[in-house]
Amino acid sequence: MKLRLNLALILTAPFFLVAIFAGSYLVRWIAVLVAGTMLLAFMLEEAELPYIPRRREQKRRKEDFERLADVIKMAKKGSVAKQIVLDSLLEIYEIIEEDREKAKTKVRELKITGSGNKFLEDLEKVLEIVEADVNESRGSL
Repeated sequence: MKLRLNLALILTAPFFLVAIFAGSYLVRWIAVLVAGTMLLAFMLEEAELPYIPRRREQKRRKEDFERLADVIKMAKKGSVAKQIVLDSLLEIYEIIEEDREKAKTKVRELKITGSGNKFLEDLEKVLEIVEADVNESRGSL
């Protein structure tokens, strides 16, 4: 198990090292108090301190994007990839709508037909409609 480094850990690490390795008892306690005060300040402010991203995670995000691009390329020709795209749209509408049936009817209303460049044009229009629906649902919240 690898430890993920957090900004708070990095900022307080020198004080903890001083607290461990300092020769004087007073210096150790001062370092502990400073580190504790810093951590308490982060907790009281409820600061969201991001983890330092690992290289492997950055690579996986790129792979996810490439995978999605490949699915869209395959959807030009195949019905299975089109169904994957429609399922993704259904997931978006399920988040927006409370009723699953309403989400299914909205996705049925979005017609993605054709193949090749026609498919990409239809998909672009559908994504504009989805974007408008998402923005509309945000406004009602």
